[in-house]
Amino acid sequence: MDMQVADSARQITTKSQGELTFSWLYEQVQAYASTTVYPKASRLERGSFWTGFAATGVGLAIGSLPAVIQPALWMVTAFKVCLGIEVAGFVLWFILMLIREGRQYRKPRLSHAIEMDDEFNHWRKLVALLREFPKTERQQRLRYVSQLRTGMIDRTGLMYGGLQKLGPFPLLIALYLQFRNWKWGDWAGAFDVSPVGGLLIFALVLLYVMGWVLIGIRVRLDTYVSLLEASLEETQP
Repeated sequence: MDMQVADSARQITTKSQGELTFSWLYEQVQAYASTTVYPKASRLERGSFWTGFAATGVGLAIGSLPAVIQPALWMVTAFKVCLGIEVAGFVLWFILMLIREGRQYRKPRLSHAIEMDDEFNHWRKLVALLREFPKTERQQRLRYVSQLRTGMIDRTGLMYGGLQKLGPFPLLIALYLQFRNWKWGDWAGAFDVSPVGGLLIFALVLLYVMGWVLIGIRVRLDTYVSLLEASLEETQP
């Protein structure tokens, strides 16, 4: 099984001079989180995906134009060209992705175990770096980040009722209610909403995106707490 790791991502910098700071801890956790045992996407793979994505947007924009703006024959030709580029880009991206990631799905348990071993080694190195700082500094920052995490859970619970409920299911329900009576080609009917409905949809999407941002912050706070707690544990002889 082909596994590779970006050498730059595997490097964890040495302890900075002075006191322990969250900015230093952020840089170390970023390097720790970016480690991977899987091959990274090539330039061709990324370029093919974004080419297909851009062609999709251009094709939809052309298809939504009224016939009086551009000659109908020109619009049909341009739409077909965009459709061909879109299909070619996404097919190439899918093939390259299968070549890059296909092997890990043949033995998913083994791949996951190898990934856990690699992440554990980086986690252990980072804990060792934290132990070089004075214990009082680590205790103070652990108390602070623990209180910050608790306050974040309480405040976000008032708005979302729990970040674990922000899966894709609520968004799929909202999309179904909006497009349940829509037919292909009826672009005006798909976005036929009142100004109040448009504002509600915009607020829904905005809150949904903000919820996922808060999830990322919450996961990072959990990582800080876990690392600081591990650094304060007594080491075995």
